Amino acid sequence: MSRRRSMSLIAPACLAALAMGSPALASAQSVDMGTLGGNVCLAGSTNDAGAAIGTCRNADGDLVAAYWAATTGPAALATLAVNDPCDAVDINSAGVIVGNCELGAAGEWFPVVWTASIPGSVPTQLNALPNNAKAIAWQINRSGVIAGSSVAADGSAAAVIWMAGSRNPTRLPELGLLPPLIPSSTECVVSDMDNTDQPVVVGICGLRDGGTVAVRWEPGLFGYAATELPRLPGGSNCVVAAMNSSHRVAGTCQTDDGDVVAVRWEADGTSVTYLDYLEVAGTSRQQLIAVDMNEAGIVVGNYLADDGLARSFVWVPVGIPDQEEGLDIGTLGGPWIKAVDIADNGSVVGTGQSSNGLSQAFVWTPVTGIRGLGTLGGFSSQSITLSDDGSKLIGNSQIASGHVHAFMVGGADRNVQRPKGGGVSTAADLEGKATELRNLVKNKIDALNPDAKFFVTSIIDKAKALRPKAGEKPTLEELRRSANEVGEKHKALSEEAKESLQSNFPKIYSMF
Repeated sequence: MSRRRSMSLIAPACLAALAMGSPALASAQSVDMGTLGGNVCLAGSTNDAGAAIGTCRNADGDLVAAYWAATTGPAALATLAVNDPCDAVDINSAGVIVGNCELGAAGEWFPVVWTASIPGSVPTQLNALPNNAKAIAWQINRSGVIAGSSVAADGSAAAVIWMAGSRNPTRLPELGLLPPLIPSSTECVVSDMDNTDQPVVVGICGLRDGGTVAVRWEPGLFGYAATELPRLPGGSNCVVAAMNSSHRVAGTCQTDDGDVVAVRWEADGTSVTYLDYLEVAGTSRQQLIAVDMNEAGIVVGNYLADDGLARSFVWVPVGIPDQEEGLDIGTLGGPWIKAVDIADNGSVVGTGQSSNGLSQAFVWTPVTGIRGLGTLGGFSSQSITLSDDGSKLIGNSQIASGHVHAFMVGGADRNVQRPKGGGVSTAADLEGKATELRNLVKNKIDALNPDAKFFVTSIIDKAKALRPKAGEKPTLEELRRSANEVGEKHKALSEEAKESLQSNFPKIYSMF
Protein backbone atom coordinates (compact mmCIF):
# COMPACT_ATOMS: atom_id res chain seq x y z
CA MET A 1 0.00 0.00 0.00
CA SER A 2 1.29 3.48 -0.80
CA ARG A 3 -0.07 6.66 0.74
CA ARG A 4 1.90 9.88 0.74
CA ARG A 5 1.24 12.18 3.64
CA SER A 6 3.16 14.75 5.58
CA MET A 7 4.63 13.95 8.98
CA SER A 8 3.83 17.53 10.06
CA LEU A 9 0.47 16.44 11.46
CA ILE A 10 1.39 13.19 13.19
CA ALA A 11 4.76 14.05 14.73
CA PRO A 12 3.53 16.84 17.07
CA ALA A 13 0.54 14.70 18.09
CA CYS A 14 2.79 11.74 18.79
CA LEU A 15 5.24 13.75 20.83
CA ALA A 16 2.55 15.56 22.80
CA ALA A 17 0.86 12.29 23.75
CA LEU A 18 4.14 10.62 24.61
CA ALA A 19 5.76 13.37 26.63
CA MET A 20 3.99 12.51 29.85
CA GLY A 21 6.71 11.24 32.13
CA SER A 22 10.15 11.93 33.51
CA PRO A 23 13.12 11.29 31.22
CA ALA A 24 15.15 10.07 34.23
CA LEU A 25 16.21 6.84 32.51
CA ALA A 26 17.74 8.83 29.67
CA SER A 27 20.50 10.12 31.95
CA ALA A 28 20.81 7.29 34.51
CA GLN A 29 23.69 4.79 34.51
CA SER A 30 23.58 1.00 34.32
CA VAL A 31 24.30 -0.72 37.65
CA ASP A 32 25.67 -4.28 37.83
CA MET A 33 23.20 -6.34 39.90
CA GLY A 34 25.79 -8.82 41.16
CA THR A 35 25.97 -12.61 41.06
CA LEU A 36 25.42 -15.69 43.21
CA GLY A 37 29.08 -16.69 43.17
CA GLY A 38 29.08 -17.87 39.57
CA ASN A 39 29.98 -15.88 36.50
CA VAL A 40 26.53 -15.36 34.94
CA CYS A 41 23.26 -13.65 35.94
CA LEU A 42 20.36 -12.90 33.59
CA ALA A 43 17.51 -10.52 34.48
CA GLY A 44 13.93 -11.39 33.50
CA SER A 45 11.40 -8.99 35.07
CA THR A 46 11.20 -6.04 37.46
CA ASN A 47 8.56 -4.02 39.31
CA ASP A 48 8.17 -0.31 40.11
CA ALA A 49 10.03 -0.69 43.41
CA GLY A 50 13.11 -2.10 41.68
CA ALA A 51 12.78 -5.71 42.85
CA ALA A 52 13.63 -8.16 40.06
CA ILE A 53 13.83 -11.84 39.14
CA GLY A 54 15.96 -13.83 36.77
CA THR A 55 18.47 -16.67 36.57
CA CYS A 56 22.01 -16.91 37.97
CA ARG A 57 24.80 -19.43 38.05
CA ASN A 58 25.79 -20.25 41.64
CA ALA A 59 29.22 -21.08 43.02
CA ASP A 60 28.69 -24.77 42.17
CA GLY A 61 28.03 -23.90 38.53
CA ASP A 62 24.28 -24.62 38.62
CA LEU A 63 21.73 -22.28 37.06
CA VAL A 64 19.13 -21.29 39.68
CA ALA A 65 16.12 -18.98 39.89
CA ALA A 66 17.13 -15.69 41.51
CA TYR A 67 15.44 -12.76 43.23
CA TRP A 68 16.82 -9.26 43.76
CA ALA A 69 15.29 -7.09 46.47
CA ALA A 70 15.18 -3.40 45.55
CA THR A 71 18.57 -2.55 47.10
CA THR A 72 20.50 -5.84 47.31
CA GLY A 73 22.26 -8.43 45.21
CA PRO A 74 20.60 -11.70 44.15
CA ALA A 75 19.28 -14.43 46.42
CA ALA A 76 18.53 -17.98 45.26
CA LEU A 77 14.87 -18.97 45.26
CA ALA A 78 14.02 -22.31 46.85
CA THR A 79 13.02 -25.31 44.71
CA LEU A 80 10.22 -27.85 45.08
CA ALA A 81 12.74 -30.65 45.52
CA VAL A 82 16.49 -30.98 45.97
CA ASN A 83 18.38 -30.91 42.63
CA ASP A 84 15.22 -30.11 40.66
CA PRO A 85 15.65 -26.74 38.90
CA CYS A 86 13.26 -23.79 38.85
CA ASP A 87 12.76 -20.79 36.58
CA ALA A 88 11.31 -17.45 37.79
CA VAL A 89 9.37 -15.64 35.05
CA ASP A 90 7.48 -12.66 36.50
CA ILE A 91 7.12 -10.49 39.62
CA ASN A 92 4.24 -8.17 40.50
CA SER A 93 4.10 -4.90 42.43
CA ALA A 94 3.46 -6.77 45.71
CA GLY A 95 6.64 -8.80 45.30
CA VAL A 96 4.85 -12.06 44.50
CA ILE A 97 6.92 -14.15 42.09
CA VAL A 98 5.61 -16.73 39.64
CA GLY A 99 7.69 -19.36 37.90
CA ASN A 100 7.96 -23.05 37.12
CA CYS A 101 9.81 -25.89 38.84
CA GLU A 102 10.74 -29.39 37.79
CA LEU A 103 9.38 -32.14 40.04
CA GLY A 104 9.69 -35.91 40.06
CA ALA A 105 11.55 -38.58 38.15
CA ALA A 106 9.59 -37.86 34.97
CA GLY A 107 11.03 -34.36 34.85
CA GLU A 108 7.66 -32.62 34.49
CA TRP A 109 7.42 -28.89 35.26
CA PHE A 110 4.72 -27.23 37.37
CA PRO A 111 3.83 -23.59 38.12
CA VAL A 112 4.91 -22.23 41.49
CA VAL A 113 4.57 -19.05 43.53
CA TRP A 114 7.19 -17.51 45.81
CA THR A 115 6.70 -14.73 48.33
CA ALA A 116 9.58 -12.32 47.80
CA SER A 117 9.76 -11.33 51.47
CA ILE A 118 10.78 -14.93 52.32
CA PRO A 119 12.72 -16.07 49.19
CA GLY A 120 14.28 -19.01 51.03
CA SER A 121 10.90 -20.65 51.70
CA VAL A 122 9.63 -23.54 49.60
CA PRO A 123 7.37 -22.29 46.80
CA THR A 124 3.68 -23.12 46.55
CA GLN A 125 2.95 -25.55 43.72
CA LEU A 126 -0.03 -24.81 41.47
CA ASN A 127 -2.11 -27.61 40.00
CA ALA A 128 -2.91 -28.51 36.40
CA LEU A 129 -6.48 -29.12 35.23
CA PRO A 130 -7.98 -32.47 36.32
CA ASN A 131 -6.49 -35.37 34.33
CA ASN A 132 -3.79 -33.13 32.85
CA ALA A 133 -0.12 -34.09 33.08
CA LYS A 134 1.45 -30.72 33.80
CA ALA A 135 1.05 -26.94 33.55
CA ILE A 136 3.15 -23.86 32.94
CA ALA A 137 2.80 -20.22 34.07
CA TRP A 138 4.28 -17.04 32.60
CA GLN A 139 2.52 -13.96 33.99
CA ILE A 140 1.13 -12.51 37.23
CA ASN A 141 -0.97 -9.35 37.56
CA ARG A 142 -1.02 -6.83 40.40
CA SER A 143 -3.86 -8.68 42.15
CA GLY A 144 -1.93 -11.95 42.13
CA VAL A 145 -3.84 -13.68 39.31
CA ILE A 146 -1.54 -15.95 37.30
CA ALA A 147 -1.86 -16.85 33.61
CA GLY A 148 -0.55 -19.92 31.82
CA SER A 149 -1.45 -23.23 30.21
CA SER A 150 -2.47 -26.67 31.40
CA VAL A 151 -1.15 -29.55 29.30
CA ALA A 152 -2.85 -32.92 28.74
CA ALA A 153 -1.01 -36.21 28.38
CA ASP A 154 -1.30 -36.01 24.57
CA GLY A 155 0.45 -32.61 24.58
CA SER A 156 -2.64 -30.49 23.88
CA ALA A 157 -2.81 -27.30 25.94
CA ALA A 158 -5.64 -25.23 27.40
CA ALA A 159 -5.46 -21.56 28.45
CA VAL A 160 -5.93 -21.17 32.22
CA ILE A 161 -5.64 -18.65 35.03
CA TRP A 162 -5.07 -19.25 38.73
CA MET A 163 -6.99 -16.81 40.92
CA ALA A 164 -5.01 -15.16 43.73
CA GLY A 165 -4.57 -17.60 46.61
CA SER A 166 -5.94 -20.59 44.66
CA ARG A 167 -3.85 -23.58 43.61
CA ASN A 168 -6.48 -24.82 41.16
CA PRO A 169 -6.78 -23.30 37.68
CA THR A 170 -9.81 -21.79 35.95
CA ARG A 171 -10.07 -22.94 32.36
CA LEU A 172 -10.64 -20.28 29.71
CA PRO A 173 -13.06 -21.67 27.12
CA GLU A 174 -12.39 -22.00 23.43
CA LEU A 175 -14.49 -20.30 20.78
CA GLY A 176 -17.55 -22.00 19.35
CA LEU A 177 -21.05 -23.20 20.14
CA LEU A 178 -21.25 -24.61 23.66
CA PRO A 179 -17.49 -25.05 24.05
CA PRO A 180 -15.85 -27.40 24.80
CA LEU A 181 -18.57 -29.60 23.24
CA ILE A 182 -18.51 -27.95 19.80
CA PRO A 183 -15.44 -25.70 19.69
CA SER A 184 -14.42 -23.85 16.53
CA SER A 185 -10.91 -23.26 17.86
CA THR A 186 -8.10 -25.43 19.13
CA GLU A 187 -5.37 -24.57 21.61
CA CYS A 188 -5.59 -21.04 23.05
CA VAL A 189 -2.78 -19.05 24.67
CA VAL A 190 -3.04 -16.11 27.09
CA SER A 191 -1.18 -12.96 26.01
CA ASP A 192 -2.18 -10.45 28.70
CA MET A 193 -4.80 -9.55 31.33
CA ASP A 194 -5.88 -6.53 33.34
CA ASN A 195 -4.90 -6.05 37.00
CA THR A 196 -8.19 -6.86 38.73
CA ASP A 197 -8.89 -9.95 40.84
CA GLN A 198 -11.40 -11.18 38.20
CA PRO A 199 -9.47 -10.04 35.15
CA VAL A 200 -10.47 -9.60 31.56
CA VAL A 201 -8.00 -11.76 29.63
CA VAL A 202 -6.80 -11.60 26.01
CA GLY A 203 -4.88 -14.05 23.87
CA ILE A 204 -4.93 -16.05 20.67
CA CYS A 205 -6.66 -19.25 19.56
CA GLY A 206 -5.93 -21.51 16.62
CA LEU A 207 -8.87 -22.19 14.32
CA ARG A 208 -9.75 -25.74 13.35
CA ASP A 209 -9.88 -24.70 9.70
CA GLY A 210 -6.47 -22.98 9.96
CA GLY A 211 -5.09 -19.65 11.11
CA THR A 212 -5.18 -17.77 14.41
CA VAL A 213 -7.56 -15.20 15.87
CA ALA A 214 -7.41 -12.69 18.72
CA VAL A 215 -9.70 -13.55 21.64
CA ARG A 216 -11.01 -11.77 24.73
CA TRP A 217 -12.28 -13.68 27.77
CA GLU A 218 -14.59 -11.90 30.22
CA PRO A 219 -15.91 -13.15 33.58
CA GLY A 220 -19.67 -13.60 34.01
CA LEU A 221 -22.25 -15.29 36.22
CA PHE A 222 -21.44 -18.69 34.75
CA GLY A 223 -17.70 -18.34 34.41
CA TYR A 224 -15.60 -16.96 31.61
CA ALA A 225 -16.90 -16.47 28.07
CA ALA A 226 -14.76 -16.12 24.93
CA THR A 227 -15.29 -13.56 22.17
CA GLU A 228 -13.29 -13.23 18.98
CA LEU A 229 -11.86 -9.77 18.38
CA PRO A 230 -12.64 -8.69 14.81
CA ARG A 231 -10.21 -9.32 11.99
CA LEU A 232 -9.56 -6.68 9.35
CA PRO A 233 -12.01 -6.71 6.41
CA GLY A 234 -10.98 -9.57 4.15
CA GLY A 235 -7.97 -10.28 6.35
CA SER A 236 -7.00 -13.44 8.16
CA ASN A 237 -4.62 -14.17 11.03
CA CYS A 238 -4.37 -11.96 14.13
CA VAL A 239 -2.23 -12.15 17.27
CA VAL A 240 -2.37 -10.15 20.52
CA ALA A 241 0.57 -8.35 22.14
CA ALA A 242 -0.86 -6.41 25.10
CA MET A 243 -3.93 -4.97 26.84
CA ASN A 244 -4.23 -1.97 29.18
CA SER A 245 -6.65 -1.28 32.06
CA SER A 246 -9.06 0.43 29.67
CA HIS A 247 -9.29 -2.91 27.83
CA ARG A 248 -7.79 -1.56 24.65
CA VAL A 249 -5.84 -4.33 22.96
CA ALA A 250 -2.78 -4.08 20.72
CA GLY A 251 -1.76 -6.72 18.24
CA THR A 252 -0.95 -7.59 14.65
CA CYS A 253 -3.19 -8.78 11.80
CA GLN A 254 -2.95 -9.75 8.15
CA THR A 255 -4.79 -7.58 5.63
CA ASP A 256 -6.80 -8.75 2.63
CA ASP A 257 -3.69 -8.51 0.42
CA GLY A 258 -1.49 -10.46 2.84
CA ASP A 259 0.30 -7.48 4.37
CA VAL A 260 1.06 -7.48 8.12
CA VAL A 261 -0.06 -4.41 10.07
CA ALA A 262 -0.20 -3.24 13.68
CA VAL A 263 -3.74 -3.00 15.07
CA ARG A 264 -5.53 -1.68 18.15
CA TRP A 265 -8.93 -2.94 19.23
CA GLU A 266 -11.00 -0.51 21.28
CA ALA A 267 -12.55 -1.37 24.63
CA ASP A 268 -15.93 -2.23 23.09
CA GLY A 269 -14.32 -5.26 21.44
CA THR A 270 -15.81 -4.44 18.04
CA SER A 271 -13.91 -1.36 16.84
CA VAL A 272 -10.46 -1.85 15.34
CA THR A 273 -8.01 0.53 13.70
CA TYR A 274 -4.69 -0.30 12.09
CA LEU A 275 -1.34 1.19 11.15
CA ASP A 276 -0.01 0.33 7.72
CA TYR A 277 1.86 3.54 6.98
CA LEU A 278 5.15 4.83 8.29
CA GLU A 279 6.93 7.61 6.45
CA VAL A 280 10.68 7.67 6.92
CA ALA A 281 13.03 9.53 4.60
CA GLY A 282 14.56 7.11 2.10
CA THR A 283 13.00 4.08 3.76
CA SER A 284 9.81 2.21 3.05
CA ARG A 285 8.23 -0.18 5.50
CA GLN A 286 6.65 -3.58 5.60
CA GLN A 287 5.37 -5.94 8.28
CA LEU A 288 4.50 -3.50 11.07
CA ILE A 289 4.30 -5.68 14.18
CA ALA A 290 3.02 -4.41 17.55
CA VAL A 291 4.97 -5.65 20.58
CA ASP A 292 3.53 -3.67 23.52
CA MET A 293 1.12 -0.92 24.61
CA ASN A 294 0.99 1.34 27.66
CA GLU A 295 -1.85 2.70 29.79
CA ALA A 296 -2.35 5.68 27.45
CA GLY A 297 -2.96 3.29 24.55
CA ILE A 298 0.33 4.14 22.82
CA VAL A 299 1.68 1.21 20.82
CA VAL A 300 5.32 0.33 20.19
CA GLY A 301 6.43 -2.09 17.52
CA ASN A 302 8.94 -3.06 14.87
CA TYR A 303 8.94 -3.11 11.10
CA LEU A 304 11.20 -4.13 8.22
CA ALA A 305 12.95 -1.50 6.12
CA ASP A 306 14.06 -1.87 2.48
CA ASP A 307 17.21 -3.73 3.46
CA GLY A 308 15.20 -6.39 5.34
CA LEU A 309 16.49 -5.21 8.73
CA ALA A 310 14.34 -4.24 11.70
CA ARG A 311 13.46 -0.69 12.77
CA SER A 312 11.11 0.48 15.53
CA PHE A 313 8.11 2.80 15.78
CA VAL A 314 5.66 4.31 18.24
CA TRP A 315 2.03 4.84 17.27
CA VAL A 316 -0.66 7.01 18.86
CA PRO A 317 -3.91 5.71 17.29
CA VAL A 318 -6.56 8.26 16.32
CA GLY A 319 -9.16 5.66 15.36
CA ILE A 320 -9.21 6.44 11.63
CA PRO A 321 -7.23 3.91 9.52
CA ASP A 322 -6.67 6.33 6.63
CA GLN A 323 -5.09 8.86 9.00
CA GLU A 324 -2.99 6.54 11.18
CA GLU A 325 0.75 7.20 11.08
CA GLY A 326 3.62 5.95 13.19
CA LEU A 327 6.82 7.66 14.28
CA ASP A 328 10.19 6.00 13.67
CA ILE A 329 12.31 6.28 16.83
CA GLY A 330 15.68 6.36 15.06
CA THR A 331 18.77 4.16 15.47
CA LEU A 332 22.05 3.96 17.36
CA GLY A 333 23.94 4.56 14.11
CA GLY A 334 23.81 0.96 12.92
CA PRO A 335 21.46 -0.72 10.43
CA TRP A 336 18.97 -2.37 12.80
CA ILE A 337 17.10 -1.76 16.02
CA LYS A 338 14.42 -3.70 17.91
CA ALA A 339 12.07 -2.30 20.57
CA VAL A 340 10.72 -4.67 23.24
CA ASP A 341 8.74 -2.61 25.76
CA ILE A 342 6.98 0.70 26.43
CA ALA A 343 6.23 2.05 29.92
CA ASP A 344 3.35 4.19 31.12
CA ASN A 345 5.59 7.30 31.08
CA GLY A 346 6.29 6.81 27.34
CA SER A 347 9.82 5.42 27.66
CA VAL A 348 10.73 2.74 25.12
CA VAL A 349 13.57 0.23 25.44
CA GLY A 350 15.17 -2.35 23.20
CA THR A 351 18.43 -3.34 21.57
CA GLY A 352 20.12 -1.98 18.44
CA GLN A 353 23.34 -2.13 16.51
CA SER A 354 25.58 0.87 17.07
CA SER A 355 27.82 2.52 14.50
CA ASN A 356 30.72 0.32 15.57
CA GLY A 357 28.74 -2.83 14.72
CA LEU A 358 28.08 -3.97 18.30
CA SER A 359 24.69 -4.67 19.89
CA GLN A 360 23.71 -2.25 22.64
CA ALA A 361 20.72 -1.68 24.92
CA PHE A 362 18.90 1.60 24.37
CA VAL A 363 16.25 3.81 25.93
CA TRP A 364 14.12 6.24 23.94
CA THR A 365 11.95 9.04 25.28
CA PRO A 366 10.01 11.65 23.31
CA VAL A 367 11.99 14.39 25.07
CA THR A 368 15.55 13.10 24.72
CA GLY A 369 15.25 10.75 21.75
CA ILE A 370 17.27 7.54 21.60
CA ARG A 371 20.35 6.86 23.71
CA GLY A 372 22.60 3.82 23.91
CA LEU A 373 23.20 2.55 27.44
CA GLY A 374 26.72 1.23 26.93
CA THR A 375 27.83 -1.99 28.62
CA LEU A 376 29.23 -3.21 31.92
CA GLY A 377 32.70 -3.31 30.38
CA GLY A 378 32.16 -5.88 27.63
CA PHE A 379 31.23 -5.68 23.98
CA SER A 380 27.42 -5.93 23.99
CA SER A 381 24.30 -5.35 26.07
CA GLN A 382 20.56 -6.04 25.75
CA SER A 383 17.43 -4.42 27.20
CA ILE A 384 14.90 -6.89 28.64
CA THR A 385 12.00 -4.89 30.08
CA LEU A 386 10.82 -1.79 31.96
CA SER A 387 8.88 -1.49 35.19
CA ASP A 388 5.28 -0.47 34.55
CA ASP A 389 5.90 3.15 35.53
CA GLY A 390 9.09 3.38 33.49
CA SER A 391 11.34 4.27 36.42
CA LYS A 392 13.39 1.06 36.20
CA LEU A 393 14.98 -0.78 33.29
CA ILE A 394 16.65 -4.18 33.44
CA GLY A 395 18.85 -5.87 30.90
CA ASN A 396 21.88 -8.09 30.44
CA SER A 397 25.39 -7.08 29.46
CA GLN A 398 28.79 -8.58 28.89
CA ILE A 399 31.40 -7.61 31.44
CA ALA A 400 35.10 -7.24 30.61
CA SER A 401 35.70 -11.00 30.97
CA GLY A 402 33.00 -11.77 28.40
CA HIS A 403 30.56 -13.22 30.93
CA VAL A 404 27.03 -11.83 31.14
CA HIS A 405 25.62 -9.97 34.15
CA ALA A 406 22.20 -8.46 34.80
CA PHE A 407 22.03 -4.69 35.08
CA MET A 408 19.45 -2.13 36.18
CA VAL A 409 19.03 1.50 35.16
CA GLY A 410 17.15 3.80 37.56
CA GLY A 411 17.53 1.56 40.60
CA ALA A 412 19.60 1.79 43.74
CA ASP A 413 23.32 1.08 43.93
CA ARG A 414 23.10 -2.47 45.25
CA ASN A 415 26.41 -2.44 47.11
CA VAL A 416 27.52 -5.70 45.49
CA GLN A 417 31.07 -6.76 44.73
CA ARG A 418 31.74 -6.06 41.07
CA PRO A 419 34.34 -7.65 38.82
CA LYS A 420 37.53 -5.78 38.03
CA GLY A 421 37.04 -3.55 35.00
CA GLY A 422 33.28 -3.85 35.37
CA GLY A 423 32.38 -0.17 35.00
CA VAL A 424 29.97 1.14 32.39
CA SER A 425 31.46 1.40 28.89
CA THR A 426 30.49 4.46 26.86
CA ALA A 427 30.11 4.65 23.08
CA ALA A 428 33.73 5.80 22.81
CA ASP A 429 34.83 2.83 24.93
CA LEU A 430 32.90 0.47 22.69
CA GLU A 431 34.44 2.00 19.58
CA GLY A 432 37.84 1.27 21.06
CA LYS A 433 36.81 -2.28 21.91
CA ALA A 434 35.50 -2.81 18.37
CA THR A 435 38.81 -1.62 16.93
CA GLU A 436 40.64 -3.87 19.35
CA LEU A 437 38.51 -6.82 18.27
CA ARG A 438 39.07 -6.13 14.58
CA ASN A 439 42.82 -5.89 15.13
CA LEU A 440 42.81 -9.12 17.12
CA VAL A 441 41.07 -10.99 14.30
CA LYS A 442 43.37 -9.44 11.68
CA ASN A 443 46.46 -10.47 13.65
CA LYS A 444 45.17 -14.02 13.99
CA ILE A 445 44.51 -14.21 10.25
CA ASP A 446 48.00 -12.87 9.49
CA ALA A 447 49.47 -15.56 11.76
CA LEU A 448 47.98 -18.39 9.66
CA ASN A 449 50.03 -20.26 7.09
CA PRO A 450 49.13 -19.30 3.47
CA ASP A 451 46.65 -22.14 2.83
CA ALA A 452 44.82 -21.68 6.14
CA LYS A 453 44.76 -17.91 5.63
CA PHE A 454 43.16 -18.32 2.19
CA PHE A 455 40.60 -20.72 3.72
CA VAL A 456 39.55 -18.31 6.50
CA THR A 457 39.35 -15.27 4.22
CA SER A 458 37.24 -17.28 1.76
CA ILE A 459 34.79 -18.09 4.58
CA ILE A 460 34.53 -14.38 5.42
CA ASP A 461 33.98 -13.50 1.74
CA LYS A 462 31.35 -16.22 1.45
CA ALA A 463 29.50 -14.90 4.49
CA LYS A 464 29.51 -11.36 3.07
CA ALA A 465 28.19 -12.67 -0.26
CA LEU A 466 25.28 -14.35 1.51
CA ARG A 467 24.09 -11.08 3.02
CA PRO A 468 20.66 -10.56 1.39
CA LYS A 469 19.91 -7.70 -0.93
CA ALA A 470 17.08 -5.30 -0.06
CA GLY A 471 13.82 -7.21 0.28
CA GLU A 472 15.46 -10.63 -0.27
CA LYS A 473 16.55 -13.53 1.90
CA PRO A 474 19.12 -16.27 1.19
CA THR A 475 17.44 -19.52 0.23
CA LEU A 476 17.99 -22.78 2.07
CA GLU A 477 19.60 -24.19 -1.09
CA GLU A 478 22.10 -21.31 -1.18
CA LEU A 479 23.05 -21.91 2.44
CA ARG A 480 23.47 -25.65 1.87
CA ARG A 481 25.56 -25.11 -1.25
CA SER A 482 27.82 -22.63 0.51
CA ALA A 483 28.24 -24.94 3.52
CA ASN A 484 29.19 -27.83 1.22
CA GLU A 485 31.72 -25.67 -0.61
CA VAL A 486 33.36 -24.63 2.65
CA GLY A 487 33.40 -28.24 3.83
CA GLU A 488 35.14 -29.40 0.65
CA LYS A 489 37.75 -26.64 0.95
CA HIS A 490 38.47 -27.74 4.51
CA LYS A 491 38.95 -31.34 3.45
CA ALA A 492 41.51 -30.19 0.88
CA LEU A 493 43.67 -28.43 3.46
CA SER A 494 47.04 -29.95 4.31
CA GLU A 495 47.68 -31.21 7.83
CA GLU A 496 49.98 -28.24 8.39
CA ALA A 497 47.20 -25.82 7.39
CA LYS A 498 44.70 -27.59 9.66
CA GLU A 499 47.10 -27.35 12.60
CA SER A 500 47.56 -23.61 11.90
CA LEU A 501 43.78 -23.19 11.78
CA GLN A 502 43.30 -25.11 15.04
CA SER A 503 45.95 -23.03 16.79
CA ASN A 504 44.55 -19.61 15.79
CA PHE A 505 40.81 -20.27 15.27
CA PRO A 506 39.89 -23.29 17.41
CA LYS A 507 36.13 -22.61 17.18
CA ILE A 508 36.19 -22.57 13.38
CA TYR A 509 38.35 -25.73 13.41
CA SER A 510 35.90 -27.52 15.74
CA MET A 511 33.07 -27.05 13.22
CA PHE A 512 34.64 -29.56 10.82
